[in-house]
Amino acid sequence: MHIGPFYYFEQMPLIACCYRGTQQRPQVSTALTYSGDLQIELIQQRDQTATTYLEFLAAGHEGLHHIGFLAEHYDLNLQRAAEAGLLIEQSDVIGNPHGKSAYFASTGHAGAKLKLSALYPGNRDMYRMVKTEAERWDGSGPDRRIDL
Repeated sequence: MHIGPFYYFEQMPLIACCYRGTQQRPQVSTALTYSGDLQIELIQQRDQTATTYLEFLAAGHEGLHHIGFLAEHYDLNLQRAAEAGLLIEQSDVIGNPHGKSAYFASTGHAGAKLKLSALYPGNRDMYRMVKTEAERWDGSGPDRRIDL
């Protein structure tokens, strides 16, 4: 499918993770690339800490876990989601206080969730770099390690 390269984060630097109202410390690895404007994120949880990821797998699902949206005005969009009746199932802070995301509890569709992620200068630059590399990728070096 000529999708890559994947940028691999062996240990996501979770500062905070709140799953269904309880603080958690899951061990999570991710790999990130682009196909055109579509960001593809592969997630692997490496422990049995309660999270939206393990709940998804325990329910017998596999494949698409979430559809994500990047928001420059994260807090405003989070407020709008709450006003629309969406309930946060899991919230994360990754790397620094600006690296916020929220997974909303799915209703109606088995398994797939909506995710809202804060877009800020640090991750905007990283996403731009990953997208640029994907656009010019020649098939070499399909996996590349990166740290946040």
